[in-house]
Amino acid sequence: MATVYLKDKKKLKGIRGMLLAVTAINALLSVIFVYIASFTDGEMLQYLFALATGLGAYVIPIIIYARRNGVTAETAAERFYLRACGWHEMLIALVLGAGCQFAVVMVNLPLNGLFHTASGYMPKTLGELCAAVFVIAMLPAVFEEFLFRGIVYGSLAEFNTAAAAVFSSVMFAVMHGDPYGVPGYLLLGFVLVFTVRRTGSLYTAMLVHFGNNAAALLLAYFNDMLWYSPGVTIAVFALGLIFFLVFIALLAGVTKKSAPVRKMKTAMLLEQNFVSLPVLLCVAITAAVEILIRVI
Repeated sequence: MATVYLKDKKKLKGIRGMLLAVTAINALLSVIFVYIASFTDGEMLQYLFALATGLGAYVIPIIIYARRNGVTAETAAERFYLRACGWHEMLIALVLGAGCQFAVVMVNLPLNGLFHTASGYMPKTLGELCAAVFVIAMLPAVFEEFLFRGIVYGSLAEFNTAAAAVFSSVMFAVMHGDPYGVPGYLLLGFVLVFTVRRTGSLYTAMLVHFGNNAAALLLAYFNDMLWYSPGVTIAVFALGLIFFLVFIALLAGVTKKSAPVRKMKTAMLLEQNFVSLPVLLCVAITAAVEILIRVI
């Protein structure tokens, strides 16, 4: 087992370095845009930040990683689950993602209620909602899934699928920089890993992620109506949770369970990745930016 790790130590080190680069660029962009926002009232900054983050914090580090590690279109398709899937799997994934948002809200409710931290972008017009669905819902779903479930999970899963699921989901939660939203991000992360493992396709995970983001935007858009109609709110959330449970069971029913991989011990692989300078720096930078933003 140790031999397996030593043979691919450079590959795993490259993944941790890429995560650090993503975190550093994202942190820099966050500080810049928050500083600019303190002098303006324009909602356009939300869209510009999403575009800048996608292109700068994700695309550039991923391209550098691919070039340094000799990743081609053919190897990426195999290693990072860029495989076609059936239309029924895509439809199930989309509805599952929308339902997952309601589960995310519920698991985040205790911390958000205790600290009164629930906040987020709220589109005010139909035009803003449509633009947000593309820029704030779709683009992050594509970029983040290619990074976390494609490269990170896909690479570590070659050694141990359980460790890959834990590490990719935890880093997905940590790097969002929302301490009160960690439970929800962890839940979403594990649902996304489950989707990839059951379908063998990263595209279904992208659809789950998009469905989750789009549902969050719709809840924000109809926030006033839901706030003043508690009966409707309870019914909507109950229906959303039912959809989440039904469609995750449906996804399991129409797909085959992939065999787990245990070329390395779970604890060993997790220790090698979590207790490393790049990952510790990711956590430190994310925490520092969160504190700095609150000060600004």
